[in-house]
Amino acid sequence: IKSTQAMPRTVLARTVLALAAAAFAVLYTTLEAPASCPHDPPESCFFSEAYAPARARFREAAALAGATLHQLNITADLTIDVAVIPANAATPPTLVHMSGTHGVEAHAGSAVQLALLKRWADAPADAPSSRGVRVVLVHAVNPHGFHCGRRWNEQGVDLNRNLLSEREFAALSEGGSERAALYDEHEWLWNMDQAWTPLFDDARFALRAVYAICLLGMGKVKRALVSGQYHAASSLFYGGSSLAPSHALLLPLLQREAAPASAGILIDVHTGLGPRGV
Repeated sequence: IKSTQAMPRTVLARTVLALAAAAFAVLYTTLEAPASCPHDPPESCFFSEAYAPARARFREAAALAGATLHQLNITADLTIDVAVIPANAATPPTLVHMSGTHGVEAHAGSAVQLALLKRWADAPADAPSSRGVRVVLVHAVNPHGFHCGRRWNEQGVDLNRNLLSEREFAALSEGGSERAALYDEHEWLWNMDQAWTPLFDDARFALRAVYAICLLGMGKVKRALVSGQYHAASSLFYGGSSLAPSHALLLPLLQREAAPASAGILIDVHTGLGPRGV
């Protein structure tokens, strides 16, 4: 989101603190979960068991909050849903909140979005739009991964490593690059050529991981793992050779609905790394 005019520092700071705190803390603070929630803590009821009910709940909550809903079809049954709550300003500060870039991690981001929409529907005066802030909630960036419980999309692409230009894709797809060489050096550790056998392969992977870390060093193993690769489409952590359908559909919508903006915050919710509960 490109900034088109200056914004007073105090207003920007207030917007950042209020919206970021709400998005990250919403499941652990004073929000009320559905009255019939049988779980403890009750915030657990904002989580959905699967993609289809999560999407249905998101659409219903968006309508109750007065949002404009946009639907981007990946297939006939799988969609990215985008709820836009506008602000009465030409270039408002804008929050973009995304869930499900890694499909299997979408449950947490979807729950945050559902809780925020419920709060704003119950108390419209607390909605960011009442303070001149536009909100764009992107539900299930990777609907295939959410539906199937997979990190990757329908093409086996890791969307978190896919948002590149054509020139960047071309440069990274060369098999002789340093990144490719580093990945290939560790490929034997995480690319399995047969079905996984519980317990046996669990133990085998643990032993191989310890061996790799001792032999190659934790730094190199971690760098090879998190950097991704662009030369082996059938292997893990593949970033693709061009924009995936999710990004090809989503980018034009964000350019239209989230811009221009005087300031922007983008929160992309993941649950794969980091301390528990953060």
